Amino acid sequence: MLLLQVVILASILSYGCAQIHLRQAQLSVTRGKGKTARIDCEASGIQEFGNAYIHWYRQRPGEAPERILYISSGKPVFDKDSDKNKFNCEKKPDQPISTLTVNEIAPNDGATYYCAYWDRTYGIKYFGSGTKLLVSNKQARINVSMIQVLPPSSEQDGKVSYMCLIQDFYPNVIKVTWEDGTKSAEENAVHEEIWPPGDNQPSYSISSWLTVDKNSKNYSCKYQHENKDGFVPIESPDTPVVSQTTEGCINKPENGTMLSTDITDSFMHRTAYLIYIVLLLKSTMYYVIVLFFIYRMQSPIKHRGKKP
Repeated sequence: MLLLQVVILASILSYGCAQIHLRQAQLSVTRGKGKTARIDCEASGIQEFGNAYIHWYRQRPGEAPERILYISSGKPVFDKDSDKNKFNCEKKPDQPISTLTVNEIAPNDGATYYCAYWDRTYGIKYFGSGTKLLVSNKQARINVSMIQVLPPSSEQDGKVSYMCLIQDFYPNVIKVTWEDGTKSAEENAVHEEIWPPGDNQPSYSISSWLTVDKNSKNYSCKYQHENKDGFVPIESPDTPVVSQTTEGCINKPENGTMLSTDITDSFMHRTAYLIYIVLLLKSTMYYVIVLFFIYRMQSPIKHRGKKP
């Protein structure tokens, strides 16, 4: 993993030298055992793409990336003969796109797959962002009725905070960003980790916060998922509430807006979990401190009686 991060960093630093980019638009691909998956890699900035060498890597959880194959103008060249029946690869020079095909999917095929390009001029290997292959009989889904931007927090120093809450999606691969019109607003955003599913709930949730000026109106919460992409605009603090995608997860009495008990329960479980972690860390620190003092107290006893 460290090697991959170093290569990606080098790619970013060299961006000014060569405008090369590998785009893997698919965050994830979910397929059942025995099925077939296709993973695309769209290149830009590569001259004569038809003759360029495109590599494909697989990174299983907890393991280093390993190359599967590479392809130029002819057939793919495999690093291992045993992979010839499992994988296939093709290029579409006119688009330009390289597609990796995974056949007869098995549980150990679950991994993140990266495309790469070796720029011999600058001695840099460029990597795509990766596509995660999940082996599951569950269908990828996201419940758009459970996506909402909550009303802003109380004003502090002319600033308010909005929370984008996305619930009930599978698998747990999602990208959430904030935008100001067509510009990124990520410098003012904080993203939380994905919440694991509760009892008998095979789905996930995530929240993201944005802090902006009180009268800001052009911001929106954008999400990207295997099943669907979309965005939810915020409303100004003077507007009662929220986007059109929230009908299914908010109760709206005649005189106001009230969050559903599902959202409240999610926050309660999240808070309890964080409190438990804090208490566990405090207990661990206390245990280490006690052991340290016991050791210091016993050290003089061990050396007592020894001649200088």
